[in-house]
Amino acid sequence: MGDISGGMKCIKYTLFTFNLLFWLMGAAMLGLGIFLLVDTNTGSVLSVTGVPTGELYAGGIVLTVAGSITMVVGFFGCCGAIKESQCMLVTFAVFLCCLIAMEIAVGVYYVVAKDRVNELIENSLNSLANKNYTEYSTAEQALIDTLQKEMECCGMNSTDDWDPKPSSCVCDISLTNCVTPGNWNRACTPQVIAFIARNIYIIGGVGIAFGAVMIMGTILACSLCNAVKKSSNQIA
Repeated sequence: MGDISGGMKCIKYTLFTFNLLFWLMGAAMLGLGIFLLVDTNTGSVLSVTGVPTGELYAGGIVLTVAGSITMVVGFFGCCGAIKESQCMLVTFAVFLCCLIAMEIAVGVYYVVAKDRVNELIENSLNSLANKNYTEYSTAEQALIDTLQKEMECCGMNSTDDWDPKPSSCVCDISLTNCVTPGNWNRACTPQVIAFIARNIYIIGGVGIAFGAVMIMGTILACSLCNAVKKSSNQIA
């Protein structure tokens, strides 16, 4: 291993810090994935939305795998930077390129299947109207109440889904979408779909930022690897 100096030392420690954060993010994803797989309460609470248990576990598995891969990538990046190992740095750069390709694939899939994704969400929410509010468990009612309060709505398909209407349908008559006798005049499903549409650009922006950071990490790794190679050649 050669002795690098100047700007390359700055790149070395910047890359190490970047990968330490990357590793911690992977650990958080892994922890959340394991939690979804082993926690029994999560499945029972989410069942109120009509989400199949299999899909919940699939999400847990995806998070567990993604978290594990992210931790491995972060490990190679940290060790490659500190040890100035060309092999580890190249491995790290290849891993990042694969992750960037995967992120692009997910983005393209959503653009292509956006209508299908929205349809699945809409069907899951509409299925809540198959039972009256009073037929749900206390935990499920609490979830419906939270949804109605946050989205300022009442019912799923229409405002007449619940009879009698729960207290979460009650609103301040001075508000725009509040009507006599003080209940929200709009159903929740359209509000949730609109909320997702409004925030999808934020999610996309975060994804683009994350991709830009990974590209920067790849460039830093390649620069450091090249500097290590030149330093080793000079010593040889």
